[in-house]
Amino acid sequence: MKKEKCTGTQMPGKQMPRITIVSIPQTLFILMVLLITFFMMAPPVFAGSYKWKISQGIAEDHPASARCKQFAQILEKDSQGKMKLTYFPAGALGDWSEQIEANRMGTLEIGLNAGSTSYDPKTNLMFMPYLFSSWDEARAAIGSKGWLTPIFNELYSGIGLKVLGIYLNAWDGMAYTGRVKNLVKVPADAHGIKMRVPPIRIFEVYVPTLGFISTPVAYSETFTALQTGIVDARSACPAVEAYVMRDAIKTYVATRDAFEYWFLTMNLKLWDSLSPEDQALLTASADKVMADQAITAEQDENDFKKKLRAAGVKVHEVSDQEWEISAAAVRSKAWPIIEKELLGTELMEKIKQHATPISQ
Repeated sequence: MKKEKCTGTQMPGKQMPRITIVSIPQTLFILMVLLITFFMMAPPVFAGSYKWKISQGIAEDHPASARCKQFAQILEKDSQGKMKLTYFPAGALGDWSEQIEANRMGTLEIGLNAGSTSYDPKTNLMFMPYLFSSWDEARAAIGSKGWLTPIFNELYSGIGLKVLGIYLNAWDGMAYTGRVKNLVKVPADAHGIKMRVPPIRIFEVYVPTLGFISTPVAYSETFTALQTGIVDARSACPAVEAYVMRDAIKTYVATRDAFEYWFLTMNLKLWDSLSPEDQALLTASADKVMADQAITAEQDENDFKKKLRAAGVKVHEVSDQEWEISAAAVRSKAWPIIEKELLGTELMEKIKQHATPISQ
């Protein structure tokens, strides 16, 4: 007589339902366990590949837009599709300052933006006056093998960013309204001229040592200030910005007093999580893009000088001797204040080692 298997406690006088136990083949059971384990351990993107965002926070027609796209293309190609970057147009992720903060927090993996002095006074270094005098010197300072990149990388690491590359934007110059009758190339010519400076401490320190009356004015108010006579001229003025404000100015002097850098940065925690091979891919791609930009930026500057002349603005260059006269004044009077208030002795010593020698 066949006996039924008891599948539970039999209560007196009540028939319990039978439960059929289905046997799973051993090989299928092992396969299921392996699949479950794999999906529990696998990252959201398949292992070894990355999908990141990249953006810049200025106008979409700015060359920074093209450089973001170029970086994404080179990186995807050289990594054989392992690293894919989606470009977000200017403003889509906030303005440049909001993007820097997002980059620090990691919600934006890679950004190409102007630098900010809000986090650390030492980052005023990005506006260091009379540091060097030529495009070749500027180009030699950047890139993974340049002397300036590791300095900025150390500064930015303190706010959670890795500097992949330094973007050479443009030399600063000085633009003058028609109220300034004389040509100003050296400090002796600057007496009595009200000069707009950005509301950034390093400009407030060094521009007066060139003989000007320093007047801090926000960029958004500068055009009106030039027109109404609040200021007679503006500093921190690349040729492209002089062209934008051409209706308010009569003369542009390419003083080369300071250089404007931007920075291609990556969230530091993300960078640290990558393998040395992945880091090398990012560095090589950044070097290529920033080197291309360093050549194009000089060409763009010359093009905008031509446009200024065509618009009726007189454009003047300064000679090496004139540059040295101004450099000597700033280095002797402003650099000690910049060292004490902003950069500190250790960083200032590094700067002095690489600054363009002058005979003054």
